This record gives sequence, C-alpha cells and structure tokens, in this order.
Amino acid sequence: MSEKHLNHKIELLAPAGNPEALIAAVQGGCDAVYLGIRNYSARAFAGNFDHDEFIEAVKYCHVRGVRVYVTMNTLLFEEEIERAMEEVAFLYEHDADALLIQDFGLFHRVRTEYPDFEVHCSTQMHVHNADGCRVMKQEGAARAVLARETPIEVIRECAKTGIEIEVFAYGALCVAYSGQCLMSESVKNRSGNRGVCAQMCRLRFYENDGEARCPSPEGEYALAMKDLNLINDIPALIEAGASSLKIEGRMKRREYVYLVTRTFREAIDAYYSGRTYRIPAEREKELELLFNRGFTRGHAFHDTQKQRMTRFRPNHMGVKIGTVVSFSNNKVTVDLIDHLYQHDGLRILNSPADTGLTAVRIEKKGKLVNEAFPGDRVILDCASKPHPKKGQILLKTTDTHLHERIDRAIEEDTRTVPIKVSCSAEAGKPLLLTAEDGDHNQVSVTSEQILEPARKAPLSAERITQILCKTGDEPYAPVVTIEHMDDIFMPVSALNEVRRTLYQKLSEARAKRHTRTGRKPYVMNVPCISCTFPPVLIDSSDDETKNTDFMKLPVISENGCDKILHNRVILSEPGNLWLNVRHAVAGMTLNVTNSYAAAWLLSHPGVEGVILSSELRTPQIRSLIDAFVSRYGFEPMLYQLVYGRRTLMWIKDYHLAHPYLEDLQKRCYPVMDRGFVTEILEPEPYVSENSLCRGSYVILTTEDRNQSEAIKEEAYEEISGRVQGIRAQG
Repeated sequence: MSEKHLNHKIELLAPAGNPEALIAAVQGGCDAVYLGIRNYSARAFAGNFDHDEFIEAVKYCHVRGVRVYVTMNTLLFEEEIERAMEEVAFLYEHDADALLIQDFGLFHRVRTEYPDFEVHCSTQMHVHNADGCRVMKQEGAARAVLARETPIEVIRECAKTGIEIEVFAYGALCVAYSGQCLMSESVKNRSGNRGVCAQMCRLRFYENDGEARCPSPEGEYALAMKDLNLINDIPALIEAGASSLKIEGRMKRREYVYLVTRTFREAIDAYYSGRTYRIPAEREKELELLFNRGFTRGHAFHDTQKQRMTRFRPNHMGVKIGTVVSFSNNKVTVDLIDHLYQHDGLRILNSPADTGLTAVRIEKKGKLVNEAFPGDRVILDCASKPHPKKGQILLKTTDTHLHERIDRAIEEDTRTVPIKVSCSAEAGKPLLLTAEDGDHNQVSVTSEQILEPARKAPLSAERITQILCKTGDEPYAPVVTIEHMDDIFMPVSALNEVRRTLYQKLSEARAKRHTRTGRKPYVMNVPCISCTFPPVLIDSSDDETKNTDFMKLPVISENGCDKILHNRVILSEPGNLWLNVRHAVAGMTLNVTNSYAAAWLLSHPGVEGVILSSELRTPQIRSLIDAFVSRYGFEPMLYQLVYGRRTLMWIKDYHLAHPYLEDLQKRCYPVMDRGFVTEILEPEPYVSENSLCRGSYVILTTEDRNQSEAIKEEAYEEISGRVQGIRAQG
C-alpha cells in the first residue's frame, strides 16, 4: 500500500433517499451521503427532503463528521433556471458540502455566482475519460462522477488529472450511457434526464429478425442489467486513485442502505489496516436477500455481456429457499432448503408472470408454526395467480428476521465522535470546561456560579469525569483530562447543565462546516460570431468518416464542416483543453435545454452553433431564444431536430444476433451494431416543425437515397420559406 493511499483515505459515499435512510447510512459508517431535495433531482420518486428536513439532515451529518452532497442532476428548462438558483441559494446558505450537477447552464451559473460552492459533475454529464476530467477541472468542477462504463485502466488515467474521481461501486446499472438515454422520454414521455425515468430497460424486449420474434433461451429481457458489486475490488479501486466509492440506492429501504454501507466500511477499513477482505458467505446472502438482480463487476473490470446482463428476470431475485411440490385449493406445498419465517416475502418463478405471496400462515405436519427449517415440507396460503406448478422455484425476497436485526443495529449502533475534554475546577473561580474534536473546533464554557471550597465531601475528579462522559443525545466519546482540581463543592445538577451547554456548543460549531463569501454577480461574455455551417445539418449513418466510438471521439458531419460535437468533452491539444477544431456545432447529445447552457457552449472558441435537445418543445424553445436575445443582444445559431430516428440508447460492448428489438406493444427498434457500441434507434422517425430556430437538424439512418433526398429538400424548403417570409415582413 503506497503512502499516498494511506494519507488520502477513500471516501465512502452512501445514498439517502429519505431521512430514515440517511440515519441508516450514517450509522452504517459512511463518510458522506448524497440526497435530493424535492425538485431537480434525478430520482424524483425517492422520498427526498423538504427544506426543514434538509436543515436537520445537514446538522445531523456534520455533527457526526459526515459530508452532505445534494443532487441537482437534471436538465433544466428556461423557466426553471431561476427557481433552481433559489434552491442553490438555500443549499449554499444552509451549508451543503457540494452540488451534483448535470446541466451545463446550471453548472456555469453556480460556478460563477457561488465560486466557493463545490460542484461535482454528475454521472449524467457523462465524463468518461482523462480529457473530460481535465476540461471539467479547468471549468471549476471539484469532482467527476465517472460514467458507469469507464474501465479500471481509464479510471487510473482520470485520477492522474488531479480532479477527484467518484466511482459507482454497488447497485443498479443503466444499460445505456448515462445522460444519453431517450428511451423513457420517447416511449413514455417520462424523461430520464429530468428525473422521471420509466426504466424501460427493465421491461420485456425480444430480438426480432425483421419478420418475427426470435426467442432467446436465456430469457425475454434483452436490456436488463445485473446489479454492480465491487466490494471485493475495493483495493484495486483505491490503488487506481479513486477518491470516492459510491453506493447506488436512493430508492432503497433503510435496511439495504445500512447493510451495504456497513459492508463497504468493513472492506475499506480492512484495506487500510493491511488485511485482505472477502465478503463472508453469510453477509453475501444477506445482501442478496435485501436486493439483487444477480451481481456483476460491470465494465469497470471487463465483465462480458453475458456476465453483465440478466435476461431471465429484471427485478429483485432474493434467494432460492425451496421447490413447489403441489398446489390445490389456494394452498401451495413446498420443500424447503433454507429457513422460512412467518411474514417473509416470497415469489414463485412462474409464467407468464411470477406468483407473489407472503408467509402469513406456515403449516407443518398439520400444525401452524412461525418458522420452518431446511428439509421441512410446509403448506402456505397462495391465492395469487398464476397458480404455482410442481417443480417451480420458491424465492425468498424479504426476510423479516434480517430486517428486524438490521433495524435494531441502526438503533443501537450509535456513531460517536472522539473528543478531548479538559476541566479546571479551581476554588474562587467558575468551573471551566473545554472540548476539542480534532477537526479544528474548540469550544469552552464556564459555570455561572463561582466554585466554593468544600466543607464536607469534595467533588472528586472521578465523579467529574463520570458526569462529563454522559453525553445524552450528543454523539461524542470524550476523553477527560482534569487540568486543575481543588477540593470544591458543586451541585451535580449545575455540573450537568455546564456539560450539556459544552456539548451543544461543540455541536453548533461542528454543524457549520463552511464560511461562505456570498453570492457574486453573473457575468458571461458570448461572442456574436458568424456561423460557417449551413442552415440544414445532415447527420448520416452511412458517412464514411463517422466515428463509431462514442466514448472517444466526436462524430464528423457530412456537411464539409469541421465537427458536430456529439461527445460530452472533446479530445484536446496542450494549451487548448476544449477543442482542437476551428469550426464546430455542439451536438444534440450535449443536452442543451436552456439559454445558459447554450451560452456556455458558445463561449468556447470554435463553437459556432448548438443543436438543441429534442426534449424541448416549441414553447420552451421560444423561452430559450427570448432569454438569450434579451441577455446577450443577438440570436445565436441554434438548430432543432426536424427529422430522424434518434438513438434512444448507446450501449457499450453489447451485441445482438438480430437487427431489431421488439417490445410488448410490438414496436420494433432498429439495432445498429457499430462494434464498440450498439445503438437502439426509434421505431419511427421523430418529426417536428421548426418555426423558431435558425437551423434545422436531420438524422438519416435507415432511409434509402430517394427518401433521404426528399427529406433534405423539405428541410431546406422550410428554412428557406421562413427566412423569406421574415425578410418580406421586414
């Protein structure tokens, strides 16, 4: 273990979807939590925190030495920016430690107006290589949450850039590149980039050869991923230079949060003490019971497609505990291979859907029991459909005893902070108590009364120490030093009052971690430059120069222009961290949804235009353009998608045997296998009128030559007709 890794201990970052989960994370031993407020969080369906809950959460965490990061990791429309900045002001004033941000506009406003407010690039920003890390460090980000697709070799290179590197290490995986998935928005009108993902990848998808479904023997869920589990790989991640290990799970129960956090704490501490850690078999089983879809080491450690995917089932699998013997009269008989407790949650693997049940009544040998053991044959009530059949597998998905044990541990495993307390008890003076915590906080209090010499039984040093070690609700573990001790008398009640005041004062000092410098004015200079790009941009999949590695290089357009930048961050030259091209248009995959994001991109040398996100509608585009013109005095070169099959998912190292995916509604999605990545396209082309933007954007993928020419001509005619109409009015 290198001295560097010893001096910079890796952070354990745990999810807190609600106040109960936050307490579980802290008690489990995390160094930091990430949570969402009620708006602008990518987990809109988590409980999240209102303002009062947030204030209490920060105090609770900071007093216990835990940092609080707030997720504002969604795309923002124009009318939402000012409200979002009001939330930023609240979080700034109430001592949040950092913000996780996806939206470029919000990112730039926070870095400009609150330069001492730490900002982390959310995984939705899709930073995935060392060049991206260097760029975002230069732009003022303190940390990059790397894309889940990033392999260990690239993690190592990213860490060398000097920006903090946060790595997902446990929990749910997205099959598509984060920040780039449009599947939910396209099919369900629920934007994953705006926090309301419908998790389309967890639904049934079948391969299709263009004429009929092609069933796979592995299952019907072609896009379902296993859960990530890198607990046993913690040494490799630490030695690669990762700054933080992130546990996914803001939608999970507090029992899940506690046990996963506790396991990571044990593994991390083992590394720094020089011990080898492997998850004990019993703990691994407990983790599987709390939630698992099967486990994978993901792209970080080069698991194959088969090792990453779980076509069999997309949901919590629990553990196998038995096999169905028979079913009749709404009762199922099973042979057990593991423990079963009353009220356990169960599922029988069935078709066309699984059969869910709860062990409300357990009958064994004609008697009702509250638990059963491996080898037992039991009868359970089962009125659910479809009815079970002989030979089917019984899974335990909720273990009531495990939950009870974890709940007790959360209550009993009180996290404390070691402190030093000194006491001076000198006759003729007030009692003086001083506490220091090792984090540069030191507080002192004195008693109101003057200490008098003892006439009978003096207050002993042992008694004072005993009283000072009672901390009540404050989370401290004091080591008491008596600096001066006369034979004095003091009522125990008075000593208790001084002690309480001391610890409350220390908690107040610990709760406030930052001295803020205040808000600065927003300043942004955007050059008004002429655009060398044509009014209609054509992006063609048969372009011979199109690069198929989304993770490495931008896509080159067929327009004769230098670049359409489809990537989040572009490979750079020394001294020019942003671009190595003279003329460029920021592509649609950069997710521009407000005027601040457009301005931020256009402020970089070489960027002459911006293709807006296809998630915008006409009223939102109008608001964006009006705000831009009002603020900067000119209308920028903005492009709107008017035609094309959008890529709904980019999937790394994923290959199918057939050219289409089909969903339950029999929609067929073209699959474009480009070697390094596979693109899942829309079943039907996206079509929109462009009544506001100066440019139109066309994507051509499956169209033949005649169709392509007709589409191009129509796009040019629309732009040309609108321009002529404007000139005529002028």
